[in-house]
Amino acid sequence: MNNSLYGSFFINIFMLFKPKRIKEKLEAIKKDPEDAVRFCIYKIKRRWPAAEPYIMKNPNWASVYSLEILKRRWPEAEPYILKDPTAALYYAWWAIKDRWPEAEPLFINDPSKAYDYAMYVLKKRWPEAEKSIKKIPANYREYKQKFNIK
Repeated sequence: MNNSLYGSFFINIFMLFKPKRIKEKLEAIKKDPEDAVRFCIYKIKRRWPAAEPYIMKNPNWASVYSLEILKRRWPEAEPYILKDPTAALYYAWWAIKDRWPEAEPLFINDPSKAYDYAMYVLKKRWPEAEKSIKKIPANYREYKQKFNIK
């Protein structure tokens, strides 16, 4: 049997079924928030509206998608992002780039997140959270130094 003929026969058969496999693979990628965001960032380099309902339900990947793909706030995803304090902090820092009052209850009693929110998002004193920030002495020293607190 001619191996090149045999090989090309299977390549042609594979090509007949490839679109179906691609569609199945895209369906699977679309439904996995991490895979969908990575696909958008590294492969298509743009929005993928069909995947957004799945992405937005994962706070961490919704935050990454808003920063890397949308390059703006994503209001439709914010209720989901607010379910995870770390995702909410990074979303405020990278996407909103300003105070996010709806998320502040997530940070105010967490010494580390309160410090990060004050230092990198608000970029000013956050008196309501200072009691919490004081619980980590090294962070509080930096906080006091940055904002000239005696």
